[in-house]
This record gives sequence, C-alpha cells and structure tokens, in this order.
Amino acid sequence: MGISICDVSKTFSRFPAVKNIDLEIPTGAFVALLGPSGSGKTTLLRLIAGLESLDSGKILFNGLDYTNKTVKERKVGFVFQHYALFKHMTIFENVSFGLKVRPRRLRPTKKEIKEKVYELLRLVQLEQLADRYPSQLSGGQRQRIALARALAVEPEVLLLDEPFGALDAKVRQELRHWLREIHQKLNITTVFVTHDQEEALEMADTIVVMNKGMAVQIGSPEEVYHRPANAFVYSFLGRVNKLAGAALLETTERVTDLENGLAGYIRPHEIVLKKIPQEQSIPVEVSHVHAVGSTVRIQIKRCAADDYYEAELTTEKYKELGSVKKGDVLYAEFNNIVVFRNDREADQPFEDPKKLSAALH
Repeated sequence: MGISICDVSKTFSRFPAVKNIDLEIPTGAFVALLGPSGSGKTTLLRLIAGLESLDSGKILFNGLDYTNKTVKERKVGFVFQHYALFKHMTIFENVSFGLKVRPRRLRPTKKEIKEKVYELLRLVQLEQLADRYPSQLSGGQRQRIALARALAVEPEVLLLDEPFGALDAKVRQELRHWLREIHQKLNITTVFVTHDQEEALEMADTIVVMNKGMAVQIGSPEEVYHRPANAFVYSFLGRVNKLAGAALLETTERVTDLENGLAGYIRPHEIVLKKIPQEQSIPVEVSHVHAVGSTVRIQIKRCAADDYYEAELTTEKYKELGSVKKGDVLYAEFNNIVVFRNDREADQPFEDPKKLSAALH
C-alpha cells in the first residue's frame, strides 16, 4: 500500500511536534524516520497509524483519504519499542489475539488460526516457544513475537517505533538483517522510527531525516550521507569533525573571510595522516590511539592551538603509517572539507569554490 503524507502538522500544547510534512511512500518501500529525540519522528508514525489526530493536512492510502479513518480501518501493524506483549498469555495466545477478536463473520476457524500462528512463528524462527510466556523469553525473542503478532492480522502497512532500541548491540545487529529479510519476503510497506544512524543507513531504502518537527532531507542512504542538505544532516549522519574560525582558515584555501559565520565539516576517515610534511598538510600532535575492530581511531590536536579532531584509519593504513604513540607529531591533510553557513536561512553546503567566493563577497 502506498502512503501520501500531504502538508501534515501536529501541535501539542503549543509545541509544534510535526510541521508541514510532505512525503510519498511507495508500495513495498522500506522507509526510516531518522532524527534525534524530539524531532517528531514517533509523532509522525502515530499519525500514519491513526493513533494521533492531525491538526492540518491529509494522509492518503493508495490515493484514498484516510485522514479521519480509525486504526482498525487503516489495516496497519504497529510494533512498539517495549514489545507490549500480554504477560498473562502464552506466545501462541499473543500472536493469535488479533485474529480471535475479529468480528465473528471475519474470524478464521480455530484450525485456520492455529495454522496461521505456527506459520508466523516459523517465519520468526520461534515455533518451539509457542507454549511459553513472554517473561520466559529474551528481549530479542520478545521483539520477534511482537512482530509476528503485528503480522497476524495481515496488515498492508507495518509501522515500527524504535523496535530494537531496548536491545543490546549484538542482538540489534542480528535483528536488522532478519527484519530486512522478512520485509523482502513479504513486501509490506514498512516505516520504522530510529535515532540510530547506522541502523537507518543499513536497513532503509529511503531515509527521512527529521529535526524540530520538519523533514530536512529525504533520499536514499547514499544521498543523505554523501550529499547532505545542510550542516545538521551532515553532522547527524556518522562521525564528524567540525572546524571553525582559525582552524577552518588553516585547513582550507576556500575560506577568506572569518566574519561570515562559516563552519567546515570533515569525517574522520577523510583526514589523511603522514609522518612527512606534505604541501597541504598541517602539523598535529597525537593525543590518543585506540583500535576498534578493523579500524584505528587517532585523536589529534593542532600544534598551533587546542583544537582536537579524530582521524580514522583501516588497520592496513595504520600499519603503512607505522608505529604511532601519544605525543608524536604527524602531518594531517584536510582535503574533503564541506563548508556550510551556520545561519538558518543559508544552511547549505558550499561545494563549489566559485559559489563560496560569490557568497562571501
């Protein structure tokens, strides 16, 4: 089912939770609503589900106006962060609940319900746990059961509110791959809320980056990561170093005026470290070195000031660099700085030096 969100707004006690959102979600899409706490992503999800009413705008399902339709009429499946399973019911009873409470004329037979429940338990790879209670399951298992329960009513849209937020890192990683496989198998239009950038980049076909109730950028994972619409998107997606003032002046030739409220951003893996000075390099002092799996992160400080940055190298590049310890002087190249204005009206990237020069003068 395709979803059209047309100029939707929602305010809570004068606080604008969602402001003028326009969004097209094609049938079968996997969309992530990504943003910090308070950005409006969960409110938008609840508006799609019909759990909250709109102040203005429309929500269309397959071109039909569902703005004032009830939750039941929308045929959505909703998965909450904290599972919301019925503690007094077995796993079988939890998954079958939505089928058993259907009107009698639409309710499947007991045999059909049993077959459907076990089909779903096989899908989530937990059929052996049908007679257990939620308290007897791990967090990851409970989240799978919550998804099975949502799928039992055969929804045309699946909505997930930070479904892995309460789980540890390893379980989250496993469930990401598993949920993606489920989506590809069932091809249900799926919208999920997350504040985890890696999760959104890894799982979604389309990412809606939200901030202060607005959709500040909509695009594929590649687009929002490599072509950010503004400084917020750039700094929110992945690790980043910010340079301003004298640090920005020293590291890029494009900036000639420090009175224009400019800031530069560069990702740790884009900082090149050498032991021999290069034409465009500046001296930096190593303040910390630590390995994280297949990467090595090196905290560096400009020798001319107390500005600290983080560089990231693969283990192979680190070996090529040679032994590095705290206090060593290296030479850093900042070749891929993206420069943004910091004012609200012109929070756009200056990727073209000519465009930057024109804006400054």
